Amino acid sequence: MLAEVGSILTALALTVALYAACAAFWAIRQSDSRWEQSARNGVYATTGLLGLAFLILLAAFLDDQFQIRYVAEHSSRALPLYLKISAVWAGQEGSLLMWAFLQALFAALVVARPSDRTRPLLPWATVFLSLITTFFTGVTLFLSNPFAQMATVPADGQGMNPLLRHPGMIFHPPAMYLGYVGLAVPFAFALAALITRRIEDWPAASRRWTLAAWLFLGIGLLLGMRWAYDVLGWGGYWGWDPVENAGLLPWFTATALLHSAVMQEQRGGFRWWNLLLAVFSFTLVLFGTFTTRSGMIQSVHAFARSNLGPYFLAAIGLTLAGSLALMINRRSTLADPRPVERLLSRDGMFFLTLLLFVTLTVSVFIGSVLPTITEVLTNQRFEAGPDWFDRVTGPQFAALVLVMGVCPLLGQAAAALARLQRRGWLSVLGAVLVVGAAALAGFTGWIPLIGLGIIGLAGATTLAEYARDASALSRRQGINPLQALWTLLGRNRRKYGGYLVHTGVILMAAGIVGTRMYPFETTEVLSLDEATDVGEYTLVYDDFTQEAGADHLNTQAALSLYRGDNLLATLRPRMEQYVNFADQTASVPALRVGLREDFYVVLSGWSDGGHVATFKVFVNSLAVFLWVGGLVFLAGGTAALWPSTRSARLSAPQARRRTAGTVAWLAVGLLVLTAAGVAMWGGTSGQIASEQGTSEQVTSEQEASEQTKRPRVGEAAPDFTLNLLDGSTLSLADLGGEIVVINFWTTWCAPCEDELPDFQTVWDEYQDQDVTFVGIAIQEEEDEVQKMLSRLDITYPQGVDPNQRVAFAYGITGVPETFVVNAEGNVAYISIGPVSAEELGTELDRLLNQ
Repeated sequence: MLAEVGSILTALALTVALYAACAAFWAIRQSDSRWEQSARNGVYATTGLLGLAFLILLAAFLDDQFQIRYVAEHSSRALPLYLKISAVWAGQEGSLLMWAFLQALFAALVVARPSDRTRPLLPWATVFLSLITTFFTGVTLFLSNPFAQMATVPADGQGMNPLLRHPGMIFHPPAMYLGYVGLAVPFAFALAALITRRIEDWPAASRRWTLAAWLFLGIGLLLGMRWAYDVLGWGGYWGWDPVENAGLLPWFTATALLHSAVMQEQRGGFRWWNLLLAVFSFTLVLFGTFTTRSGMIQSVHAFARSNLGPYFLAAIGLTLAGSLALMINRRSTLADPRPVERLLSRDGMFFLTLLLFVTLTVSVFIGSVLPTITEVLTNQRFEAGPDWFDRVTGPQFAALVLVMGVCPLLGQAAAALARLQRRGWLSVLGAVLVVGAAALAGFTGWIPLIGLGIIGLAGATTLAEYARDASALSRRQGINPLQALWTLLGRNRRKYGGYLVHTGVILMAAGIVGTRMYPFETTEVLSLDEATDVGEYTLVYDDFTQEAGADHLNTQAALSLYRGDNLLATLRPRMEQYVNFADQTASVPALRVGLREDFYVVLSGWSDGGHVATFKVFVNSLAVFLWVGGLVFLAGGTAALWPSTRSARLSAPQARRRTAGTVAWLAVGLLVLTAAGVAMWGGTSGQIASEQGTSEQVTSEQEASEQTKRPRVGEAAPDFTLNLLDGSTLSLADLGGEIVVINFWTTWCAPCEDELPDFQTVWDEYQDQDVTFVGIAIQEEEDEVQKMLSRLDITYPQGVDPNQRVAFAYGITGVPETFVVNAEGNVAYISIGPVSAEELGTELDRLLNQ
């Protein structure tokens, strides 16, 4: 039933979208406002119909409607709720339906609240936006229908691709699609401006839409980078994969469009640039869709080969041919009234910025299609790998950052040199300080140091602009500098939000230089309890476990990471094997984040039941700057997008309503972005993970690094004295000659509660064989501990370590953790995470038989 209703709604949406385009066109021909209103209603109806179709598809996933092929191929009964939601757009059919819905939604938002600038362009913009919606809805209905049914209904679905089972995948694809559909708006306004010959105002009319699309694309790209870093297990975040590039290309051109639009608004120039960038931004969206959905390229991100390619190729050809023909026909209106004065001026820097973005776009485009082109022409495939892209694009990115540092120092051409001499010394000082600090920190090599110097120059320029303007306002109004800075941001969100975006880009550039120019990678084969040195770190292989999940086998290793004698973290890389998904495996790395570098470990194989394991280790310098810069970048984009009621001539009630609506919508947006940020950055993958069946974190990394040194197997166990719950005192030194099992736990730890009865079973068996057990509850009140022990009928000795004195001595970073001390007082066994009664009994038998 759901399948039939979904298909009917999609077909109705296709009909109404086509009607809306025709009605808008007829309204233009007849100058009839009634037809214009009818077209507007058609846009609203299309949005509603596609929204209902999307909700029906979501309901089919939540209700396990496996008679629908798309649901059976991308979901299963065991799939968690949040993954069932994200599975709706995990495949080609569902993602196209979502795209069509979002395209209709953007069209509805455009026609719902026209401004004075957009109103003359709106009829033609409605025609083009409705035609785009018609295209995507038709492709969805006829070529990639998510409601197609199966002849035989399976008892369960195949499940979701393991590589996509990451919380960030809930947010990454929708963010990208919002960016893609958003770029259709400036494209539609550009064509409308050409047809109506209203060339002057369209960039300002579409600026907020362009900015929103650019921001969503940036969010999607950053989430995708973090997903790759957390999930793919190759130590990096950007591999210049063609599908990654497909999202980057329109972001480049949209960034250039935002800059060139400023120049047309302020001085009437760059008209050709703006129109070409709007057209090519949308064309690159279509091209990216064509490459990823036609089977043209091979990628972990690409969809399976399909018959969509020719249709998207035709759409690309029609878009380019029609747009360029229209621009040539209207070329007389596109003459630049004020050509660029000279390069060493603000106008010249904007022009250079556009050139650099264009050359970057062309470079990445060539590298992305080069394998396909060479295969067609020579029957041999030339792959443009990451090294090729880094060599080609690296100097161009460096030039962009340099322009970012120089442009604010320049004014009009006549005063450019004087202004540069007056203000440039701070920027040069910033470059010198950053290079000096990097050299003192051990970073060498003249090429990366030059890159860091350029970053220092750009960063100092941006900070100086903030400081100079805030200081001036502070003196004028007698307010403190921080209040002045906040006031500046409120008065001119576009300018100072842009500076904040530049700050984020500068921080990200530092992360890129560090990770690309100072790579470290090694492979280590370790036996249990073996240690190895990795640079200034020591890595100890502590434990190996395998556990069956609902639909996969989870294999996990535990390693202790030291710097000198200080325990930095407990790392738990794992590999998940999905039998029902063609036996596919997903390696989930473990990561220890630091200001200077990230320590990144991947479990790549094992033998002898886990007694020997192979690990890939990466040390990524300055990686944290990449993610912090990304968050600053998003904050700046959000600030620039936030509308101001100051510039709008509204009455007080209107201003209040507009502010309330803006705050409400942005609150929702910030909530979604916060959830995305938590999903992507809120936890450290594999480091003391809070998964069912694994350890729970009880100490901060700072506490661990400053106060702990976990004893290794073979080392003397730290002595301690503990007051037991029965009123007696236990001292490890008094137990010489006995085997001692020390278990650290808490009452709120679910794996601890599951483990305690197993320990009681082993205690009942071995307590008369010179074996002593002691449980140590960390940061607990005696009453709570007594309640749990009574409920579980635990009788072996227990004590409370409220200040973590014993826990610090043993380097505890999570619970449960267990140490077995042999009769000589040395650590003989360590378990990080829960240990079964069988495993513990085997270890005790080994020690008793020595």
